[in-house]
Amino acid sequence: MRIVVFGSTGGVGRHFVNQALEKGMAVTALVRSPGKLADLPEGLTLVPGDMSDEEAVYYTVAGADAVVCALGAPLQDKSGIRATGTATIIRAMKDACVGRLVCLSSIGAGDSYPLIPALYRYFLGPLIMEHMFADHEAQEAEIAASGLDWIIARPGPYRDGDRTGTYAHGVSADVPDRKLKFHINRADVADFLIRQLSDNTYLHKPAWLTS
Repeated sequence: MRIVVFGSTGGVGRHFVNQALEKGMAVTALVRSPGKLADLPEGLTLVPGDMSDEEAVYYTVAGADAVVCALGAPLQDKSGIRATGTATIIRAMKDACVGRLVCLSSIGAGDSYPLIPALYRYFLGPLIMEHMFADHEAQEAEIAASGLDWIIARPGPYRDGDRTGTYAHGVSADVPDRKLKFHINRADVADFLIRQLSDNTYLHKPAWLTS
């Protein structure tokens, strides 16, 4: 399976690339600074460029079996790079007849906002996470209207740690009785993204994800 990754040098993206290569997948990544991934194992193809280069995005997507979007930005970033970048990815996927899109969003986006703790809902969200949530929601709207076979992952705040393979996930209408732990290891988020490449449980759905 050939997987294309956007956002491969971020915390989750890098874990995803490592895990996908461990599973024998061929991975192609569009990267602005190829040196950041130079230490990874064989099986990784690097395409120099960034999301503003539409031709490079199209070139990267051509021939893929699936695309993973893990684009990120600083909390106060107002560029809307997740939404605009994802729109470019979707156009490239349609042009190349690539159907599967797995996208990294965030818990708190869309109808998952009530799931986040009060500190985030009433303080951190409105004050410092407003632009991030707005960008993710615009990104998710692009995906929902794309006509692709898409799955959106909405993890809680990241922390360091090994992949455990045991974490909670579901849709906003299906929250377990126990209190969610909320945070999640980046390596486990990457594990979940890999599972969505072939699992249809959350096809055309956004899924929350916590430890």
